[in-house]
Amino acid sequence: MIYHPDPTIFIATSGEYGALGKALVGLSNLELVHDDFVFKMHETYRDLSLTLSKKFPRHFKEKTDFLIKAVSNIPKLRQVPIFWTGELNLLWLQYQLDELYEIRSIVAHGSIFFSETTPDRITWTFERTVQREKMTWTREAVEISNGYLASVHYTASAIKHYLVRLTRCLADDSCWEREYQADKEIRRNRKSLAELVALGIVTDSNGWINAFPPLGPVE
Repeated sequence: MIYHPDPTIFIATSGEYGALGKALVGLSNLELVHDDFVFKMHETYRDLSLTLSKKFPRHFKEKTDFLIKAVSNIPKLRQVPIFWTGELNLLWLQYQLDELYEIRSIVAHGSIFFSETTPDRITWTFERTVQREKMTWTREAVEISNGYLASVHYTASAIKHYLVRLTRCLADDSCWEREYQADKEIRRNRKSLAELVALGIVTDSNGWINAFPPLGPVE
């Protein structure tokens, strides 16, 4: 390791890359819980797991295919929705994971050779070498903005929470219906409080309503 003579300079000049780091952390967190799900599947449904994949799924596409097949084949996993509205769309999930892991590969392995800054966005152009056909490699350039990375991080976080619930379900550690009803009750209570504040029946001079922990996305 060659030690930087003044790390404060690096820290001061790396601010514009914060979106890249945060998105990459979110994607890595998603990959970790995805691995946790695969491990739990092999622990609790070993025979089925070996049927779904002859070898332990290591690559992103293999892990995604394994997940979709596992949910499709286990009834109690199909009862766990992706969103709190109760929706489960495995085709959407597969498309999202494929795109997220592709973005992870670009951000982690692509080289930034150009960036464009506007008042509200930074757009980076990544260049990398990819294989299009067997024994055929080419250079690829991809543009990604920090605004797009916000959606990447948001989606990765939502799917991460879904995978955590799936893993808990495999361990019989979670009841979605109970959690769903509790979430609905919290939302109803917050709506009622907001209406009482609007009518002047309850005062919110200290902003205590906004101090509540944020609720998760429902769509």
